[in-house]
Amino acid sequence: MGIAQGGVAAPSQLSRQHFTVRMPEPANHLLEVELQIQEVDPEVPLQLRLPVWTPGSYLVREYARHVQEFQAATEQGIPLAWRKVDKHTWEIEPPRCSAVAIRYRVYAYELTVRTNHLDLTHAYFNGAALFLYVPGREREPYTLTIIPPKPDWHVAISLRPLRSSSEDAASGQSFVAADYDELVDSPVEVGLHQLRSFAVEGIPHYFVVWGAGTLNLEQAVADAEKIVRATAAFFGELPYDRYWFIVHLSAGGFGGLEHKYSATLNYSGLELHQPQSYRRFLALLAHELFHAWNVKRLRPLALEKIDYNQENYVDCLWFCEGATSYYENVILLRAGILSAKEFLQILSEQISRLQRTPGRAVQSLQEASFDAWIKLYRPHENSLNSQVSYYLKGALVCWLLDLHIRHLSGGQGSLDTALRDLWQRFGRTEKGYSNQDLQEAFERAAGADLSPFFAAYVDGTEELDYNAYLHPFGLTLKVHFSRPNPPPYLGLNFNGEGNRISAVEMGSPAQKAGIWAGDELVALDGFRVSAANLPERLAAYQPHQAICLSVFQGDQLKHFWIPLDPPRPDVYTLEALPELTPAQKALQQGWLGSLLAQE
Repeated sequence: MGIAQGGVAAPSQLSRQHFTVRMPEPANHLLEVELQIQEVDPEVPLQLRLPVWTPGSYLVREYARHVQEFQAATEQGIPLAWRKVDKHTWEIEPPRCSAVAIRYRVYAYELTVRTNHLDLTHAYFNGAALFLYVPGREREPYTLTIIPPKPDWHVAISLRPLRSSSEDAASGQSFVAADYDELVDSPVEVGLHQLRSFAVEGIPHYFVVWGAGTLNLEQAVADAEKIVRATAAFFGELPYDRYWFIVHLSAGGFGGLEHKYSATLNYSGLELHQPQSYRRFLALLAHELFHAWNVKRLRPLALEKIDYNQENYVDCLWFCEGATSYYENVILLRAGILSAKEFLQILSEQISRLQRTPGRAVQSLQEASFDAWIKLYRPHENSLNSQVSYYLKGALVCWLLDLHIRHLSGGQGSLDTALRDLWQRFGRTEKGYSNQDLQEAFERAAGADLSPFFAAYVDGTEELDYNAYLHPFGLTLKVHFSRPNPPPYLGLNFNGEGNRISAVEMGSPAQKAGIWAGDELVALDGFRVSAANLPERLAAYQPHQAICLSVFQGDQLKHFWIPLDPPRPDVYTLEALPELTPAQKALQQGWLGSLLAQE
């Protein structure tokens, strides 16, 4: 039984390229793919490629490494010789006929939102990791038939079903995609899962859940509907005629990937009974839904036409992902899921995280965006010192930009205004925008030149001047210590792997002494010490007092004399000023929807 919705496509729209996906033995984790290609040139070699990345996840992932048992044949079944041209391109000899059949298997046992996974309970596949394409024929329509291994496995997909598609297990179900972009932008969930649906403005929305956990499904669906309504109200319309939430409840998972008509969410299933974890899940859902407007349709010039063969460099991911990260919580606030105080607490936590990242003074948001392919998704022991997340800092810069625009315009404009403007100018027609288009939209909303703001915080690495933007809203940023008796500053970081140091902050006492990531903590002044009790032990010392820290560097025990620095504040909190002027009250209410004192 299939559950793809949103209208049907007529059989007359059948394509010249047809995929069939089978999974006859789920226990072997192999997806079997067949591609039938019509109207090929019989006298010319035929090339096929697999994407090296998936849109929305900016890293070359080498999907071709999971392809095996590649075969090619004529329509009569005569085998055709082929060779690998490069890591992800196959070339078939001139077929001497007009139709070719390609068969291959793909190993699928990586449960993320951007890869493929097949086991005894379900199959999930992300098109970029599965479907080959013929260079030059990506704009043609495709059809796809999915054949589940068992009658009780259901198909969830945002593609439109073919009108003539049957629903028996033997022949599977068939769907149509307008082109290769739509095909790979339509992830597939097949198997044993729960399904709920709701409508917003007459548009059907489907909520599919695979996996086990403590999610209250009915509550999650109700909250998803609130989020959809709040986001539709924000932009003034829904950009799609159907939408799917595909939810994977896994062990310790976290991640999301946006698509035009769907989103895939991977979340730790056993944490969802906890209010804070559940709110984080809803923020992830709101984030991916917001992308249906921002990025999937409202997108930069660099993503206007996807090149699946190589990196697509984008230097405004700080806006694509940062604005979306800011608005994921704004939407929860406007949907009534977060209170204003909870919203400010989330911002406070984000500020604390950024201020504990030395790399914020080294890498600009523009650089972080452009280098996403080689840095954000490939962290190493010095990333803390040399990089900044365009998600985290991008969200905070977009927040300050929102406040700045509201203040400059006397509450008449906002980042909301700029986004709606961009949506009307670029998003509705899916025309790519430039960085200049972005800045001009923000300046129209503000009624002022924003070049200094962009020079300082987007193109530069100046410290964010939070209080300068907060004061007009009757707020201030306070700095605290997380411990009542804060220890002197040493500069070591641990990631939970025993006593092994994961990172050392540049310019810290530890770094200056010669300690570095990978060293194993052993003793403090001759007594055994661990990562867990190091802060407590350091609290017994005074700033500028010297300690002897013993570590293993490789197999060699070494001792370092280190003078300690004064404690560093590590907690930042947004707080309301005791008394607000009428102007501050107006701006605060316009931004938060209420006054903090009135909650």
